[in-house]
Amino acid sequence: MKTIVRSIDSVSLFLFPDDRDIRIKGRGTTVSKDGVVELSIPKLTSSNATLINVVEDKPDYFGHKFKHNGFTWSNNPDYVGVNELFYKIDESVTTINVGDANAFTSSGTVQIDDEKITYTGVDGANLTGCTRGANSTSASSHSVNATVKQV
Repeated sequence: MKTIVRSIDSVSLFLFPDDRDIRIKGRGTTVSKDGVVELSIPKLTSSNATLINVVEDKPDYFGHKFKHNGFTWSNNPDYVGVNELFYKIDESVTTINVGDANAFTSSGTVQIDDEKITYTGVDGANLTGCTRGANSTSASSHSVNATVKQV
């Protein structure tokens, strides 16, 4: 695997398999496979980003969630997970589908609209072990695509 990190703080922005050719230059970054450009990132340049080759895979990877110092992964303490509800939920749901739970830490608190919800785990697309109406908020229904933000 390969990761592109922000030079100033080693936050991992992208993680790619070894078969991708990544070129970070003064005018931007390109990611190619077999000579075909798959991604072009103009604002990610050699002055603000670094490519680290040969990193271990990170199954719960999500951009900005981790740092890599060239040797090991570590949690990014400034990371705040954000995603959207994949399905509408009522006030009794205790497993919440957010499409990709890797956006969130392994346990914590999220906010949807005015409600705060604690959770004890993540499983694929879901936040699990949810306690609704946490921190003196009220459990309520939420619509599909509502923003789910870690607090």
